Amino acid sequence: MAHEQSNTHIVVYDLYCKEEHWVDEEEEREINNISTPSLLPHLLLEEGLFPKEDELHQLLSKEEVPQYSSLNYMQGSLSLAAARRKAVEWILVTNSHHTFSPLTAVLSVNYLDRFLATLQFQRDKPWMMHLVTVACLSIAAKVEETKVPLLLDLQVQKPEFIFEPKSIQKMELLVLSTLGWKMNPVTPISFINYIVKRLDLVPNKQWEFLTVFERLLLAVVADSRFVHYRPSVFAAAITLHVIDQLDSSAAPGYYKKELMDILKISKERLEVCYQLVMESRSNGMPEFKNVSYWLKSTGH
Repeated sequence: MAHEQSNTHIVVYDLYCKEEHWVDEEEEREINNISTPSLLPHLLLEEGLFPKEDELHQLLSKEEVPQYSSLNYMQGSLSLAAARRKAVEWILVTNSHHTFSPLTAVLSVNYLDRFLATLQFQRDKPWMMHLVTVACLSIAAKVEETKVPLLLDLQVQKPEFIFEPKSIQKMELLVLSTLGWKMNPVTPISFINYIVKRLDLVPNKQWEFLTVFERLLLAVVADSRFVHYRPSVFAAAITLHVIDQLDSSAAPGYYKKELMDILKISKERLEVCYQLVMESRSNGMPEFKNVSYWLKSTGH
């Protein structure tokens, strides 16, 4: 028993080790030069390991209803909505710089929104928002990635504020405790494989669909209006736009009905979110908003 406790202590220590215990600088540069797309959906497609219907029901039951009282901040405070957009855009650019997966970015934004929902935003302390943002991305990277840069190296793109690792680690603990250590929430990406299976897409278009879905999701996630939609509704709206891109001859009514049936969502809610995606996409970040560019870059 004593031996088991000792091993547990070692594992916990490794999880919270000092920064020096991560990869060295030379290895870090090599990692950052490697472009690694999100391979999990591809592997699922190849192996046929799609979620079963009861697993979908579990996902739907675990969705968090967007009742963030303080997330109504977006509607009542233009300054806070702008601060959130700036934070999310930093997450996206930094996520791309480190070649993290799309899910890492989506998790970061989820943590940020949930954390902000519990706090009174301090407009006189803009550095606080960026510190929270860095902490959220750092946590998401530790959850999802196999290689994580040093906390100082994580802060790229000439940010307005640079924080010491100790400050970021303290904020990480605050974020973790505030979110109840629930770091694997349901996101729009959670529904991708089930949607692909049920819509019976042409096999050679499945990977292309998954790639464009992720790119379009990243293109619009900075828009704070999406925090009021369940991940399933958001996923369905993104799906309709991706289908429009991949197959202009597709019958939108058929796919809309299928998605409403699969994800148990209302027509009105889906249509409003679909229009919002269209509007937000046209105003998105230059690096992410052009879905046609990403479609060509997949090489299919």
